Amino acid sequence: MNAVAHMAGLIAPETLRRLAALRANRFDAWARPRVAGGLDTEQARTVVSERWVTDLCGLLNAMTRGELAALARALRIDDAGKSPALRLALWDKGAALERGGEHIEVPPGLQPAPRLLGGHLVICAPPRGLAPPSERWPRPLPLPRPPEPPAEEPDSLDDLLAAADRLVGVRLGPRGRDKGAWGSRAAQLLGLVEQGRGEPDWRGDVEVKTVPVAREGSGLWGVVEDPAIAMVGEGTLAKLQRTLWLARATIEDPDDEATIVCWYLLDYDPEVARLVRRYLHERPKGPRGTTQRGLYLSKRFFADCGLLAALNGAA
Repeated sequence: MNAVAHMAGLIAPETLRRLAALRANRFDAWARPRVAGGLDTEQARTVVSERWVTDLCGLLNAMTRGELAALARALRIDDAGKSPALRLALWDKGAALERGGEHIEVPPGLQPAPRLLGGHLVICAPPRGLAPPSERWPRPLPLPRPPEPPAEEPDSLDDLLAAADRLVGVRLGPRGRDKGAWGSRAAQLLGLVEQGRGEPDWRGDVEVKTVPVAREGSGLWGVVEDPAIAMVGEGTLAKLQRTLWLARATIEDPDDEATIVCWYLLDYDPEVARLVRRYLHERPKGPRGTTQRGLYLSKRFFADCGLLAALNGAA
């Protein structure tokens, strides 16, 4: 049984019409021509069923707390709690419907369970890149360690990753007013030599980027803002052919101190290319009133490319 179609049959008409009228955002793969005039209940139910047919998480994320509670009552499950808890309970019910019952088991990976990040359900893809091992999940905030930068630029990729291992836990010092100060400091501690030619940071082969992360209330790590990739007109895709992502967490005051929690080496392949096309977007970059434009990756990219799983463990 398709859970979305079943739930659409239980959702109140006014909720169906509201959901059917929602515009697709820039990261939504679904799109349809706008319908002149309002939709009746059956038309709205069809739109909702088709739009979220394979995305129960997306449907539940689009619903308000009152709408979630009403659907929970229709499914005879507890309607108490806040929106995140209701979304998770409704997903569990929908997953049971699709596999034919709560006590029916399915092979691992066939029905990946979502995680609550930012109050919404997120399916985190398994890691597809390299990351250091961890004895605990989610990864703990690393204990402080002294910096050990290499005397010279690393000669090989193995040397670069060894330097990244030594960077985990190093405190990066006050950021000041320069938003790029922590990234520059991390690059120095990796022993990178500034190229200044618009090519990847390490020997034209590996781009090094920091991505800001923070603990959620659940204890899981989440990405807190879209990282900048390049200015419009620069070689954006060249910089993403092989990227060493450094997950950077602030400590106490956001302008006071930060450290690297984990590194993640991601190679460009057809799936990563698809994700980049979906999640790369353009917006102003610089002080207020600037005409400069930058290219950024949406936070959702890091759930789909496996970095969040490298921080929190596989589901």
